[in-house]
Amino acid sequence: MADERRSVLRRALHILDIFKDAEGGLSLSEISRRSGVPLTTTHRIVGELQEWGALERDDAGDYRVGLRLWEVAALSPRSVGLQRIALPFMQDLFETAHRGVHLAVREQDQVVFVERFVSPEVASDRPRVGGRYALHATAVGLVLLAHAPPELQEEIIGGPLVAFTSRTYTSGRELRQALAEIRRFEYAISDRQISPKYASVAAPIYGSDNSVVAALSLIVPHVESPGPSLPYLVQATARGISRALGAPAKQTR
Repeated sequence: MADERRSVLRRALHILDIFKDAEGGLSLSEISRRSGVPLTTTHRIVGELQEWGALERDDAGDYRVGLRLWEVAALSPRSVGLQRIALPFMQDLFETAHRGVHLAVREQDQVVFVERFVSPEVASDRPRVGGRYALHATAVGLVLLAHAPPELQEEIIGGPLVAFTSRTYTSGRELRQALAEIRRFEYAISDRQISPKYASVAAPIYGSDNSVVAALSLIVPHVESPGPSLPYLVQATARGISRALGAPAKQTR
């Protein structure tokens, strides 16, 4: 009986997980197809998730993430406390640079975006809040990887390193060298490594325990090659957030 309950729970979590890649609502048959859960079982689980509030049904009859699931997720201290403190700094950077600003944290071997400011004309091209990417391809990911535990660094450096564009790091040797430079200079540049349209500059954000808890990035069209002023702007903003989080002064110089 316990194994059966765990199986149902795993299926329910798997069904919820597919919504992170959904552009809009999903029909019951689409949920079944994407999750690999039989339609009759999907119908039962989705009904229970809807009753609890984790899923909602729209006017077209499709299912979307429900408000109650967001309410529970909002209790996560890693993202919410960070967002609350970082938002005014991010807005200042956005209004100064007039370019997209992203805040991200590391979740195991991926980078998760937890807040962003984007201009309307490029909003659909940029990572959404909750979106995930590989650590080795984005500027925020590179910053977080550079300060990740050594065993995780070695695991990712050892590959395979997926190429998202022709400029993505696919050599472990080059990636190792890049991470060393990021730790030395306290910022990373990703020039069209995740998208041929954009470059990004990122800097680490430190927490009260002196560890890197997040990364902040500024996104620019690749035709505007990141000059020396952009790393300075991003670093200055990241230092401000770090101070607000209680980071030791030696990390906010």
